[in-house]
Amino acid sequence: ERLLPSVPNSVPSGLPVVTRLDNPARALAAETNSVIGVGGELADRPAQTFTVAPGDSIQAAVDQARAGDTILIEYGIYHETVVVDLNDITIEGIPNDDGARPVLDGRGVLSDGIISSGSNFAVGKLHVRDYIDNGILVEGVTGVHMYDIFSENTGTYGLYPVQSTDVLIERSEVTGNHDAGIYAGQCENVVVRESVAYGNVIGIEIENTLNAEVYDNLTYENTNGIFIVLLPNLTSKVSRGATVYNNVSRDNNIDNFGRAGATVALLPPGVGILLLSSDHNEVYNNTVTGNKTSGIAIFNLESTGMFNELDIDPTPEYNYVHNNVFDNNGYDPDAFVRDLGIPVGDVLWDGTGFGNTFNEPEAQGNFPPLLPGNGWPEAIQRVYHRALGLLLDLVG
Repeated sequence: ERLLPSVPNSVPSGLPVVTRLDNPARALAAETNSVIGVGGELADRPAQTFTVAPGDSIQAAVDQARAGDTILIEYGIYHETVVVDLNDITIEGIPNDDGARPVLDGRGVLSDGIISSGSNFAVGKLHVRDYIDNGILVEGVTGVHMYDIFSENTGTYGLYPVQSTDVLIERSEVTGNHDAGIYAGQCENVVVRESVAYGNVIGIEIENTLNAEVYDNLTYENTNGIFIVLLPNLTSKVSRGATVYNNVSRDNNIDNFGRAGATVALLPPGVGILLLSSDHNEVYNNTVTGNKTSGIAIFNLESTGMFNELDIDPTPEYNYVHNNVFDNNGYDPDAFVRDLGIPVGDVLWDGTGFGNTFNEPEAQGNFPPLLPGNGWPEAIQRVYHRALGLLLDLVG
């Protein structure tokens, strides 16, 4: 503006001279420059909290946020999908005086409740319902905390971290999913605790994941209660290092309502805790009751006939099952297991994989009837393993 001509003292019409008007762009630039720093980058500012009221948009608040900010959601019902692509964001509901949480309602038409690709993401104190794909999806991040969430009827998965590291899911309740209520897939360092899963095909699933801790949970009236699995054709080729303890897994006998063509649709109902092709896991101090096919089962993926080609090692190895409490398991096994012609009960192992050991003196109706103990010398284990393999081959 230095190159603009000076304002004249008079004009030919004799009318008063109009003074130069302030350029509104100056104020806009000043406001913008308080946020945008040198080089177009966001200038530093303290973390802020945005509060969303009923009738407002959660997404609009997220769009204003920056790393370190918190979005609080007042009690009410919100019909939207929220997408977060920033790091260090917290989304938390404000329950009403009766403790009811704010509701994200997909009305059976929206795909996902919340999708986050930002690391150090926390979300909690929400009721998420009636989405057709997933409740809360977090993908490809480091640092995930999901807490105090009630998720119902959200399609495939309820709480769904995938390809992520350092995941904590706690104090949540999940129901009505045609795959898994709580699912951690292709992750590393996962904790699932103090949560409840019911009315799903799988209550809690840990898939192709390294180092998971699953404890103090209740899974009931699912098709399968807790599922630790290695599946083929995924980026991660490992499932190992899970500890599953102090859980209650009971009455997981509902019909499998997984969608046709999905792998999960092939799972037989009635298993409390299932390890499928997973290695180096420990299952202990759980209460496993009323599961009609088996209390705790260890299987090789090849023996299920689920896949024609495998790009993984499907043999379950070095799993240790001990000190669990059992009652009334295996009383009416699914046809898939019954047709194998083997006894079923509290513990069921297909005999494949070296290093699987058991310390379950109170378990009943086990297969094989003699389970290798963790105190057996390795040489004895190897002899037993070979003999068992030959016997199983002979009987088909």
